[in-house]
Amino acid sequence: MDVGARQVWKDSRPIHVTRKELDLLLLLLELRPNVATKEQIYARLWPDVFVSEASLQALVSDLRETLHAGSDRDEFIRTVHGVGYAFCGTVRDSGVVPAMEQGVVRGWLVGTTGRVSLHSGENIVGRSDHPDLDTTTISRRHVLIQIGPGGVTIEDLGSKNGTWLNDDPVTTAKTIHDGDTVRLGSSVFTFRRARMSSATKSGLKRTGTPTRSGRRTRDVQNIRKTPG
Repeated sequence: MDVGARQVWKDSRPIHVTRKELDLLLLLLELRPNVATKEQIYARLWPDVFVSEASLQALVSDLRETLHAGSDRDEFIRTVHGVGYAFCGTVRDSGVVPAMEQGVVRGWLVGTTGRVSLHSGENIVGRSDHPDLDTTTISRRHVLIQIGPGGVTIEDLGSKNGTWLNDDPVTTAKTIHDGDTVRLGSSVFTFRRARMSSATKSGLKRTGTPTRSGRRTRDVQNIRKTPG
């Protein structure tokens, strides 16, 4: 696992991991061998958002399915009933400091109800990663958007209701540009590419490491506030 690049490999091959799965994995690794309580997980993954326990259980199940290599789906994540979850696999820290800063927003899918933040590398967009995308026409893992030095691509992940780019169905990976229209099922979004601030560009020149611009974006999962 490369924390800075937000990339996971299995059997020397990169695997698709949703943003929320990766955030959960990072929290479990950070707290190992201690248990990450449900309250800690909610606070880290869904701050200021009401999320049902069923959504957390589904996320843990998806992460177990992603990580497991044999018949034992619980080989990496242990359930502590009534409390939370703990990472129980073997970890070897390489000690390498990542070159890329985590969490730098490189673009958004902007819709009528909010926007989905997109980061460098792989972004899997769907109801599994974004609880507020509660329309039944969007699959749990609907589309893969990859942002890299060579540009941005979009690829449907076998969704039930399909993906369209500027009214053309997405059947293979396609290049996406700022201002393009993206339709996931019946939900329409506009892709917007983030612009690097002068401070960020300067930081990249000096150290090769992105710096935070300090601007905050309103993610789609932060729109619905916790009741009360």
